[in-house]
Amino acid sequence: MAEDSDRIYPTGLTAKEAEEINEGLKWGTRIFAAIAVFAHILAYMLTPWL
Repeated sequence: MAEDSDRIYPTGLTAKEAEEINEGLKWGTRIFAAIAVFAHILAYMLTPWL
């Protein structure tokens, strides 16, 4: 377990833990954006817009 001096305020995580969580959030955002773009393309192709 890391010492308290290695912890970052206000989360209480170490820098390595914070970077790991950040990386997961970035991948989650990319996946969400890809699904959203795909859904918008399908909606555009399959519905009579204008």
